[in-house]
Amino acid sequence: MPNYTTFSVLFFVRKHHNETKKLFIYARVTVDGKRSEISLKRSISVNHWDVSKGRARGTAPKARSLNQYLDQVYTKFLDCHKLLSSENKVISAQSIKARFYGNDEHQKTLLELMSYHNSHMKNVLKPGTMKNYRTTETYLKEFLKNKMNCNDINIKQIKDQTILLGSSKIMHII
Repeated sequence: MPNYTTFSVLFFVRKHHNETKKLFIYARVTVDGKRSEISLKRSISVNHWDVSKGRARGTAPKARSLNQYLDQVYTKFLDCHKLLSSENKVISAQSIKARFYGNDEHQKTLLELMSYHNSHMKNVLKPGTMKNYRTTETYLKEFLKNKMNCNDINIKQIKDQTILLGSSKIMHII
């Protein structure tokens, strides 16, 4: 018998203690009665928020833009719920929030990948080939530090793009 959960998303506003005319917008995810709230880092004036609909009032461009953003957030929550369900993972308000922020699984980095490869292949590949891989790792660290201004890069941040290495070498990352 399938295990069903209740799931809902609600947009609501709160007043900030210093602001009297501005409301800050939040999303509340509820799964089986357990809540998790997320600040959407957006604000709206008191007159322009419709409490019953959980949306901005009116047809002004600013209200339409905000409502489109809220629809996108809602869709992203639905996608998070659907993906967790399809992966047979525990569905809770916290797990949906973690998936929404991308914190639910460890993100691998490029240097972790290189290190993993070099440590697991040292007994398989010949010493000359391993020397080439270690040299590549050294150049990659130098490239990240000097050209990308970071120590490491998340694998998911690498898109299908061409990165120029030196004057004549081109590396294609997929």
